[in-house]
Amino acid sequence: MKILLFGRSGQLGSEIVPRAEKLHFDVVSPVLSELDITDEQGVESFVAQVKPDIILNCAAYTAVDDAEEDRPGAFSVNASAPRYLAQAAKKSGTRLIHLSTDYVFDGSAKEPYTEESPTLPINVYGESKLAGEQGILEVLGDSATIVRTSSLHGQHGANFVHTMLELFALKETLSVVTDQIMSPTWAGWLAGVLLDLCRIKEGGIYHACSGGAVSWFDFAQEILRLADGDFSVELEPVPASTFPRPAARPAYSVMSCDKLTKLLGRAPLSWNDGLQRHLRDIKRLKGE
Repeated sequence: MKILLFGRSGQLGSEIVPRAEKLHFDVVSPVLSELDITDEQGVESFVAQVKPDIILNCAAYTAVDDAEEDRPGAFSVNASAPRYLAQAAKKSGTRLIHLSTDYVFDGSAKEPYTEESPTLPINVYGESKLAGEQGILEVLGDSATIVRTSSLHGQHGANFVHTMLELFALKETLSVVTDQIMSPTWAGWLAGVLLDLCRIKEGGIYHACSGGAVSWFDFAQEILRLADGDFSVELEPVPASTFPRPAARPAYSVMSCDKLTKLLGRAPLSWNDGLQRHLRDIKRLKGE
């Protein structure tokens, strides 16, 4: 099976490639100099040339705060490019799996969002990702697979876990937000899920995030408890209003993965187990 992967150098793409190779997938993953996915004609020509069985799109404009001042840039990558990929997939008879986000929701819920929950993004990033979903569905309908995830962390690139490890070593006191609830998701687990979906010809929208819900403060506490290091930092819980940012964040981003669980026949990895595997990957898990 040949996969055309976009976003190879990101947190998720970096986890997908070695796993795909172990499963004997043929992975083609162009860099920007080879293909700009915001180039409609370029995308169509490249897909026609490569003839993949599956297009797996993990590329995105993920600078949430920057998107507030760069709406055209965010929409170009997160909305226009997915539509171009969908059009190319339709023309070539290729399946499309596209990664989306919990930020398509407004965060006002009191229970986990399902795939049928109303979408109402509260920042430009979320608006652009929702527009990407809508463009794909307009072109391909339910034959496309859209996977929403949340709060990714993994061994490659910048993320909350790596930021905390750096700050733990520098700070005596560290303030962390306690009134935003989410499901931190290990990129290694999600990579495996996406490759499973490559082999399952089932379209539609699916939520794929770690099991359980936690605040950023509680997540930081668990990182501190599990991470190997000479830390003497004290964590202080604070409201999100303590750190005003250009883009609003959903207060509650927990999603139900029941639909995915039924499809794959297994429950998601818990956020705590995902954290331990991440720390093990970077050789920072205490006692190992």
